[in-house]
Amino acid sequence: MKKKVVWLVVSCLMVAALLLASCGPAAVEEEEVVVTPEEEEVVTEEEVVVAEEKEMVRDSLGRLVKKPRYGGTLVTTLSSDIRGFDEPHTSWAQALCTSLHITNEELLTGDFTKGPTGTGEASWVANEFFDHLSVGCLAESWEIPDDQTIIFHIRQGVHWHDKPPVNGRELVADDVVFSAERCMFTPGSYGYSVYQAEVRDALTITAPDKWTVVVKWLPGYVYEAMRIVAEYVTIIPPDMVELHGDMKDWQNSCGTGPFMLVDYVPGSSSTFVRNPDYWRQHPLYPDDTMPYLDGVKWLIIPDASTRLSAMRTGKVDRLGVGWEYAEDLIKTSPQLVMVKNPPALSAAIFMRTDKPELPFHDQRVRQALQLGLDNQAIVNDYYVGNAVLVNHPITPLPELMDMYTPLEELPEVVQELYGYNPEKAKQLLAEAGYPDGFTTEIICTSGGVDLLSIVKAYWEEIGVILNIEVKETAVFTSIGFRRTHKEMILDATIDSTPRTWNNFAPDNQGNKSMIDDPVVNEAIEYWLTHSMEWDNIAQKARETYLYILEQAWTVPLPPGYSFTFWWPWLKDYNGEYSIAFYNWHNYAMYLWIDQDLKKEMGY
Repeated sequence: MKKKVVWLVVSCLMVAALLLASCGPAAVEEEEVVVTPEEEEVVTEEEVVVAEEKEMVRDSLGRLVKKPRYGGTLVTTLSSDIRGFDEPHTSWAQALCTSLHITNEELLTGDFTKGPTGTGEASWVANEFFDHLSVGCLAESWEIPDDQTIIFHIRQGVHWHDKPPVNGRELVADDVVFSAERCMFTPGSYGYSVYQAEVRDALTITAPDKWTVVVKWLPGYVYEAMRIVAEYVTIIPPDMVELHGDMKDWQNSCGTGPFMLVDYVPGSSSTFVRNPDYWRQHPLYPDDTMPYLDGVKWLIIPDASTRLSAMRTGKVDRLGVGWEYAEDLIKTSPQLVMVKNPPALSAAIFMRTDKPELPFHDQRVRQALQLGLDNQAIVNDYYVGNAVLVNHPITPLPELMDMYTPLEELPEVVQELYGYNPEKAKQLLAEAGYPDGFTTEIICTSGGVDLLSIVKAYWEEIGVILNIEVKETAVFTSIGFRRTHKEMILDATIDSTPRTWNNFAPDNQGNKSMIDDPVVNEAIEYWLTHSMEWDNIAQKARETYLYILEQAWTVPLPPGYSFTFWWPWLKDYNGEYSIAFYNWHNYAMYLWIDQDLKKEMGY
């Protein structure tokens, strides 16, 4: 208003001056008057600072960060199609029923603030349950009155997606009981397949009232109950199963999660939209309801080169790649943000130790095979430095560092096994009765041939002839599952975490070296009965870890790092993949897209 008044006064003075000039002597020169246009505003440095402060906020950790904004769609890729939408009816359900991780929820979840975007206590790439890194999700709180009972208090005010026949009704304890029993007792389900009948049938899950679920299992099974019932079982609405018979059809998808599945084209894409009634507040920004995104789109792209191209051109926002593709992305797209992690799974040569007639029954032979392999050269030459030398049986991730011992701190005898000493290898073989070496065979899939060819060349130097037999994937999987390989098999290790050392537990399908050792068995029993005592089991795991390495029951091969790339416009994201136990892709609910930055970068 003041500016308009000034403009009127100046205008009047100008008119008066012109009139006087027209009446005066001709020799009088007209004075030029310069006026600043009304629209032009001078922005002071102080105003810029104030504007920037409006864009900033303090998160729950006290850090001054850019204020998150709602909107935008996260586009990312899957290398293979979604295998199923109904957990009890899908093999390896938590890995392959991918959409459930963002449409449905569990009783517990991981504490996002303890991951790389927060305090860094967790990487959130390891697929394991860590009770000390967990927070309540559908369970608001829980109690453990004894070593076989957990009482979960179900969160009130959580509603199902608004679709028939559920129509957005409130979640109750009976929904949890229905889902857990269905996952544990349906033939072919995870619980039905993993646990022996006498163990499985000892589990009871009841709802004494609308908001309470009581889980009882065998004495000492509290951790297992927490891991499976609270952090594996996905909660689904009984109404949907009663209407359709199952949840196999994607159009029956219904949960309490942050996103809703609205379209699925097999082999092509999956589309999700924001759940407008989602209940959770963001752990870093407690005033904000999640998710920030309008939606998520998964493009199913099996071809690696096509996925890389989509990432380089900004058609996707995030991409996980193996070490062999990372260098290319770093060179061609330096504006991308990147993080690398040791993989949770490694490749290892498993050998039958249960047959006295085979050389591997003797520890000296097993150690000789390790000494005859130059692992550091494999790291340097095959992986071009992008690999982890010691990654099994515990992976050096933040969650596991209480149990992991770096190579330089290992006992001398174990450090030696990760070196290269062909002369000592020959000496150990001779002491074991194989002065001229021996011939053996190993089965693998076509993907393992390159690495095994390197192993074969090294072992020939110590007199061990390795015959490589390539099996079709289905045949290989069947042999591995039944553990019917004759001598050796190249396979993946299973979740290198302390409480699931399935590669060493008797009768476990992951124990392909057929190990039945009293020291390890005692440790496994200790972990089972003391699993909620993190410090105690961490110490026990560290001790057993050293023992396992010295026994050399497997020949662990260096695994390549896994790399995650993302565009800078993804905010509050730092490479997370699975917030807690097999929750792949659930990181989407926590991040936000800086759409202004995306436009500035030309996308």
